[in-house]
Amino acid sequence: MKKILFQNSTWLLVAAFIAVGTLASCNNSKKQESKEQVKIEVTTPDGTTDFTVYDYAQKDQAVQEANNELDKLNRRIDELKAEANAKTNELSADAKKSYDNAIADLEKSRDNYQAKVDDLQNSTQENWEQAKKDVNQTYRDAKTGAEKGWKKLKDGVNDAVKEVEKAVK
Repeated sequence: MKKILFQNSTWLLVAAFIAVGTLASCNNSKKQESKEQVKIEVTTPDGTTDFTVYDYAQKDQAVQEANNELDKLNRRIDELKAEANAKTNELSADAKKSYDNAIADLEKSRDNYQAKVDDLQNSTQENWEQAKKDVNQTYRDAKTGAEKGWKKLKDGVNDAVKEVEKAVK
């Protein structure tokens, strides 16, 4: 009888260790899953940042990313200005005025975006959802405007060069 009782208690002990091991591994899996959930994709297929994916706990990350995008936008505007200034002699007065207006529009879009980034920085949990939607929309508007402005500038310069080449021939 003691031998049977000892064998049964041995099996119970083995089963208990297996159960504890299984539960421990499940708990580790859950910890790893929660770590993976923190990683979020903030860019869209077209390469723009999507600020709506951030939750309020990630506010600092969202503001940092928004400021990074603002820095990129400022560099892009500076590039446009430099390109336009470098090609001043090749452009007609109308073309130059058109580029100046396009750059002014971009700067206005950038300023609107900057204001929304400030709003995002100063947002509370109560107005977080609206603040991130607003910054997302103004970011997209400013980025689209910068891309269109760059394309317009390049197309205009290329057209002006072609006109000069045609006049020279």
